[in-house]
Amino acid sequence: MQCDYYDADLCRSCTLMGQPYALQLRDLERHVRETLGGLVAESAWQQTAFGPESHFRNKAKLVVGGTRDEPTFGILDGDQQGVDLRRCGLYEPGLHDALQTLTEQVARIGLVPYDVPRRTGELKHLVVTHAPTGALMVRFVLRSPGSSAASGARCPTCRPRCRRSRSSRSTCSPRTRRCSRARRRSCSPSTRR
Repeated sequence: MQCDYYDADLCRSCTLMGQPYALQLRDLERHVRETLGGLVAESAWQQTAFGPESHFRNKAKLVVGGTRDEPTFGILDGDQQGVDLRRCGLYEPGLHDALQTLTEQVARIGLVPYDVPRRTGELKHLVVTHAPTGALMVRFVLRSPGSSAASGARCPTCRPRCRRSRSSRSTCSPRTRRCSRARRRSCSPSTRR
């Protein structure tokens, strides 16, 4: 797979980039056979199954950088500044399209990206999952719990999750309109419907 981010030295997440895919598969198969050699009979090995080299990933955890009006989704560089990776070749088409739209939506909501060196801002990460059915789940990982209600008010399809974790999160999903009875006790009054 050819990657403009890798070629421009902006991202080194794919450590085997530049190595032919067939060679990667051969080396992995050899490693697995060496590791399990004494435990698996030679007759039990089957032909290696593998997926596509690109456009297969349906979930992405992205660091949010940039500014309120022009957020970036991707990773942090050596200076802890955002590197936009929305056009990564690993993302399947539905996830790729969603990330392009999310930039506009996040800017519209007005959440300030978290600035690691200055320790300011609210929006730290986006965790985006695209289902084969076309459904999309977006989790906003925020710095402080108080931002969750504010972001939910600005985004009509977002509402805070029932169970709170240490980091505040909101889930965009029109299907989750009410808390289940078992989880109702863990919901704050503002999330019950």
